[in-house]
Amino acid sequence: MASPAQASAPLWLKVLVIVMGLLIVAGFVVIAAEIARRMSTPNAARPPASGMTSGFSERIALPSGARVVSMNAVGDRLVVHVETQGGPASAYIVDPRNGALLGTIEFPPGVTR
Repeated sequence: MASPAQASAPLWLKVLVIVMGLLIVAGFVVIAAEIARRMSTPNAARPPASGMTSGFSERIALPSGARVVSMNAVGDRLVVHVETQGGPASAYIVDPRNGALLGTIEFPPGVTR
């Protein structure tokens, strides 16, 4: 016949195995959720360029007589709509993390497809 100490050993062992199994499952859920979050926002964890931790100051030269009409956030970019006097309208694509000008798109008047 088994003593009381031997009879209780399988019970605490079963509880320990169940708890450890639940911790493993919870760990996989956390890892899967973090991977999904990083895939949906790939640039969110990227540090600012040049190791800057504070704000930045950037000057983007506009043509003479140009004025900023609007600014819109699109994904992880800032699109600045610029109109010039008598010239084409333009869109300036800016990286808001460091103020870098990524490119421009011109919209000449009177051009149709």
